[in-house]
Amino acid sequence: MAKFLKKSLVILLIALVACGVLGYAITIATKDIYKDNYQKGYVYQYRRLQQADANTPKIIVFGGSYLTFSLNTKQLEEETGMPSYEFGVQSNMGMCYTIELMEDYINEGDIVVFPFQDFAKEDYGMDLIYTSIESEPDMLAGFLKEHPSQLLTALPHCVARRVFGLFRNTDDPYYTAKAFDKDYAYYDLDRPEPLMTPEELEAAGYAFTMQDVDPTCLGRLNELNALCEEKGAKLLLTYAPICEQSVFSRPELREEYMNALDEALDPEFICKLDDCFYDASLVFNGNMHLNNEGMKAYTSDLAKMLKPYIK
Repeated sequence: MAKFLKKSLVILLIALVACGVLGYAITIATKDIYKDNYQKGYVYQYRRLQQADANTPKIIVFGGSYLTFSLNTKQLEEETGMPSYEFGVQSNMGMCYTIELMEDYINEGDIVVFPFQDFAKEDYGMDLIYTSIESEPDMLAGFLKEHPSQLLTALPHCVARRVFGLFRNTDDPYYTAKAFDKDYAYYDLDRPEPLMTPEELEAAGYAFTMQDVDPTCLGRLNELNALCEEKGAKLLLTYAPICEQSVFSRPELREEYMNALDEALDPEFICKLDDCFYDASLVFNGNMHLNNEGMKAYTSDLAKMLKPYIK
């Protein structure tokens, strides 16, 4: 029985490796198939961060899709006078991995900003793995080194998607690589009008409670803060932008939430939760996704918050 199990595991491992080789070969042969994928924005941001001058202090803001739809790095750079970078297009692509990739490019004098939203250790989404496999060898190598089991598990799925056209995301004009500005790697698609009514946003209510915060998130941010201090950089926290009409936590509960986060996290919060509330007229297609005017307002607000920390 033991021999049979051992032999089965060896065969399974060989099969997974074979799938990996096949997947990579298909990637090389069909590299343009997914060139318009929304997740490609992650690659644009990563490459831009790689090209940053290590000797020039910069601002790095990282987060999920709430950040993609809210931050204009070109505007932030103009209003702060510091080179500005955004990193991360979807939370479910893996915030822990986003931090892992970003850490190598944090240097002395940098200001690193995280608009706080909870994330979990296991948030290594398939889209991130696909993006690594299909678009960026450096990302693939890093993911393989740190998370080989997740990568090997995803390869058969990726091959099936490529060979047979399975599991592809449906086309959506708002979720495409073309939505990203190629120079500053921020989401630049025109979206002037809200796609959700105030009633719909209110129905998609959001509460702020520590019960929903994964301990991994707190520990990982404290680790990042220690790394920033070691490198002579500074990690600052704000809150993720959210539609005011969708918040149903009472003020005293929001205060309790902020106090608990202050106690649990080493880096400094530079604003209050309510400072990141935006009217429904500034929201696009979700209670944390802003439209054009919302992006301008959020970016300007963030620039004002950061100015006291810019030397």
